[in-house]
Amino acid sequence: MKENKERERKFFSMEICEISLRATTPLATDYIIGAFPIEKGFVYDISERDAFQRRLNDLNERIYPRQQLVEHLLLYHQKLQASPQTFENIKKLSDRSSVVVIGGQQAGLLTGPLYTIYKIMSIIRLAKEQEQKLAVPVVPVFWIAGEDHDIAEVDHVYVAEKGKIKKRTYPHSVQEKRMVAQLPIDKQICFQWIKDVVETYGETETTNELLHFLERCVEQAHTFVDFFARIVLQLFASDGLVVVNAADESLRAIESEFFATFIERHDEIANAVLRQQKRLAQLGYRKTLDVQPQSANLFYYDGCERWLLECNGEDKLFYNKKGGVVFSKEELLSLAKTSPYKLSNNVVTRPLMQEFLFPTLAFIAGPGEIAYWAELQEAFSLLGYAMPPVVPRLNMTLVERSIQTDLQEVGLTVEEVLQGRINEAKAEWRRRQIQYPLDEMIAHAKERIEEIHRPLREIGMEIDRGLANVLTKNATFLQSQIDFLHQTLHRSIEKKYEVEWKKFARIEMSLWPNQAPQERIWNIFYYINKYGFDFVERLMGLEYKWNGLHKIVYI
Repeated sequence: MKENKERERKFFSMEICEISLRATTPLATDYIIGAFPIEKGFVYDISERDAFQRRLNDLNERIYPRQQLVEHLLLYHQKLQASPQTFENIKKLSDRSSVVVIGGQQAGLLTGPLYTIYKIMSIIRLAKEQEQKLAVPVVPVFWIAGEDHDIAEVDHVYVAEKGKIKKRTYPHSVQEKRMVAQLPIDKQICFQWIKDVVETYGETETTNELLHFLERCVEQAHTFVDFFARIVLQLFASDGLVVVNAADESLRAIESEFFATFIERHDEIANAVLRQQKRLAQLGYRKTLDVQPQSANLFYYDGCERWLLECNGEDKLFYNKKGGVVFSKEELLSLAKTSPYKLSNNVVTRPLMQEFLFPTLAFIAGPGEIAYWAELQEAFSLLGYAMPPVVPRLNMTLVERSIQTDLQEVGLTVEEVLQGRINEAKAEWRRRQIQYPLDEMIAHAKERIEEIHRPLREIGMEIDRGLANVLTKNATFLQSQIDFLHQTLHRSIEKKYEVEWKKFARIEMSLWPNQAPQERIWNIFYYINKYGFDFVERLMGLEYKWNGLHKIVYI
């Protein structure tokens, strides 16, 4: 078995094709297919050939804290022992003509689901393409949302074990709403957790190399964000990826003056979002951001927990809902000036802060981000900014050779699976295996039992109305016995055709795990373990088109 896996790893090739799939939100779907009226939620139409050139011209009118940013990034990446290519890209930011392609995500353990890797790939590829086309330095930047406090989103990976999908959660005991950037990693516990995860992948000639790589990353990390940053900087070292820890204290110092702007104009920002949401609602789109007139759209971090602030319009007091945190406007402005690390952005102000810091040629967005960025159009404009071009990230499904064979043998296509039609296909397969109409016979039997039992219930009620409960329970019991027989017969059919049935299970496990897209469940290291450390590089080397179509990669 091990020899077969090694042979598969050495000789695998990749082919790509495209299919059309709906995005997870109606607005994102319409945006991707060109049905959304761009001027109603965005600024640049990325389908126009000169969109990025126009954006570049607009950026030339702006001033950014370039030198402060470069100094911060150099120090930060020195601690992470980043590649020479990354340092070269950081230094490019000193050039006033340089711009960035940026996108971000939470710091998931082992990089989290595949879509995080696809987002980084999208950032790097677009940066390289536009650097050639525009003849200016274009730096790929990944924004690590280290200020997020939803630890449950990042503390686990999914694995396949004994034919089941299992959630493997890193064993931590943090209860407070701490920022992920402040979440410590116990090196010994974490590496044992990693070994348990990798063990489920099966042993290949890459496994020991993979474990050594991850052990080094853990040894050099202090927090979840450190661990994430070290992994992606190594995986994309030759591409010169630059990362930003949104929760870093020295970055907060650069953001200080813009925090003050948010505090001064919090009500204008909230109202701008509310107005834009109303306009989108008139077009038939539901809002995705929870914004109220009193929203301050900032968090206060007390060293243990992160509290979302609201503002009392009458007293101009900033407070948290739970109580215990209260600031006057003057106190909060003073905090922004003297201790900006105690403040952090929420989903509304994070894109605005990103725009303040970086000369953004393009923002790489997932479907959910496309939807909520459309709600920020007026907030950008309010602060004198034009929202950058929003480019949908690459969406991808990896189809291994064995899964491709299974698909062919059961007569399914990848498109049908990704459209959620596998249950339909399984039901049709069951019907083909049976020479008689079992489902119809079961339904008929239940009807006949009800016909026979109903007169008995009626007589029973005439004899003693106190028997109502017993009579109803008896009827339900008889029906449940027929259901039990139905299930038993189906299981017998599945057992009889177990080999064929397992093909459906393997397809579903690989391509539609937990009734969700593969890229939202599985992790990149399963594929690296199976196909080698050059897997990501080879994936990067394929030809992709920015056409919004879903990419199917056959391995």
